[in-house]
Amino acid sequence: MLAAKCKLAHAQKVKEYLLKNRLFNQERLLVKQNEHIYFPLLKKVKVPGAEVLETKIFFPKKYQAPSVESLLAGKLSTKELALIPKAQEVVGKILILEIPEELQKKEKLIAQAYLQANKNLETVVKKGEIHSGEYRLRTVEILAGKKSKETIHQENGIKLKLDLEKTYFSARSGSERLRIAQLVKKCEKVLVMFSGCGPFPLVIAKHSAAQKIVGVEINPLAHEYAIENLKLNGFGSRVVFLAGDVYDIMPKIKEKFERIVMPLPKTGDEFLPLALTKAQVGTIVHFYAFLKEADVPEEKKKILEICQKAKHPVKVLRHVNCGQFAPYVFRMCFDLKVLR
Repeated sequence: MLAAKCKLAHAQKVKEYLLKNRLFNQERLLVKQNEHIYFPLLKKVKVPGAEVLETKIFFPKKYQAPSVESLLAGKLSTKELALIPKAQEVVGKILILEIPEELQKKEKLIAQAYLQANKNLETVVKKGEIHSGEYRLRTVEILAGKKSKETIHQENGIKLKLDLEKTYFSARSGSERLRIAQLVKKCEKVLVMFSGCGPFPLVIAKHSAAQKIVGVEINPLAHEYAIENLKLNGFGSRVVFLAGDVYDIMPKIKEKFERIVMPLPKTGDEFLPLALTKAQVGTIVHFYAFLKEADVPEEKKKILEICQKAKHPVKVLRHVNCGQFAPYVFRMCFDLKVLR
């Protein structure tokens, strides 16, 4: 087989060159022999830092997991295969399967295919009731794999231990959590209302030089996970988690904050006046809502009215589409600046 032979000291540069120029045969594994590395090639060309030669060295094939579609071929019709959504939510090692009604009789078959096609998965569940109640919880039913609804999710360089039924969590908001963290300035004090098992506070701690991050959560089980996750990530006293209703806890907090995060899209407007009691001039408030694009102007107007009535007028700096919640409905974040 055609290969590029180079010394170990030059391997990284040679690899980068081969990848950049699409010369590396990535269906095969490279081979190390003594002080040299052999890269399988797609064609014969000159490679800086390496000798290109024909070799009898055996390059093992890379393992390629079978696709869900190939595993279900012959078990589902072409029409049925087309009904399976292309993207599924994965939390840690648990996949949350979403399939249409037409395929519900074959959901366990489909779940097994996902497990077989993804080595990193341990469990496949399907959603039961939607997020509801004071704690915004949902039920899930295990379809295949390990009989556990608890997992450790890795996101943005942190680890989050959680149970899908005991705490609200959306893996799809990971990029939004990172966006907020990257906006935090040095020595800011940050308040996260409805902090759950700790994703916002911990991502902020990981990716900012915030002086202090305070999370408040009413769900006692979610709070327990947050405390465990704080230890798991080792951020120490920079992050403080408080258990209880924000209406009870926040009046006891004497300090003001430079940034307030409100990740409660469905009823956030009810808590906006409370959030403003912990704001000062220049505080940035991240307010969330589920909206259709056409409803954004009306929502901005409502936000301004609520804040004006609370005697803390704000300026809407921007609104950010954070992902789809339902057909034509999106999670929107409004970044607000408190004017007084």
